[in-house]
Amino acid sequence: MRLRDVAIFILDVETTGIDPKKSHLCEIGIERWLPPAYSGPIDRMKWSSLVRPPRPIPPAASAIHGIYDADVRDAPSPAEALATFHALVPAGSLVVAHNMAFDGAFVDLDGRHRACTLRLAQRLWPNAPSHKNSELAAWLGVDVGNEPLHRAAADVAVTGGIFHRILVRFAELEGGAPTLEQICRLSSPDEPVERLPFGKYRGELLSAVPIDYLRYARDTWHDVERGIRTAILAEIERRS
Repeated sequence: MRLRDVAIFILDVETTGIDPKKSHLCEIGIERWLPPAYSGPIDRMKWSSLVRPPRPIPPAASAIHGIYDADVRDAPSPAEALATFHALVPAGSLVVAHNMAFDGAFVDLDGRHRACTLRLAQRLWPNAPSHKNSELAAWLGVDVGNEPLHRAAADVAVTGGIFHRILVRFAELEGGAPTLEQICRLSSPDEPVERLPFGKYRGELLSAVPIDYLRYARDTWHDVERGIRTAILAEIERRS
């Protein structure tokens, strides 16, 4: 399916911590994103909302995003905020986030396609100085605007800019726009990688990484995504 034929929404969440199993929403934001060559009705819908978490926001989290307990005292509950999200983002849509493994852990995306600008950027620009959202955007020349970063509305705009650069780069490399299926497949944590996304040989083709380092990674990188581990094991087997 062509991307211009599917509704695309950029998602960002702010939370009480970095562990999805122990943390809660304190802000959510989305924006309807229009891909190049889109010819349908123009609807640049934007929505963001503070969310009242069930526990106090730790000072360390507030220091990052600037959201404090007083800010969310009268905000919607997580259930109320997510109900609005589901009403605005219909099933069949493509939801894009920078680190979908994190953002998607706080939002039920059942029935919706997923794309991850973090994984896509790691594949396209493995040697970028950083793949963090704002730092990658600056490196790519994305206008980050004047809104404070680490807030949902501002980060949604940054992620949208990165996604645009990703589609342009795909078109340059492949001679045409990627399909929905390609974007989702390459965003999947199960899709084998061609280059190491981190570590001593970050950005290097697996075929160029010393076998001793690959064995070290195999024996010590127990919590990496399946696509990384699968690729490492396959390369070790190829050289056996």
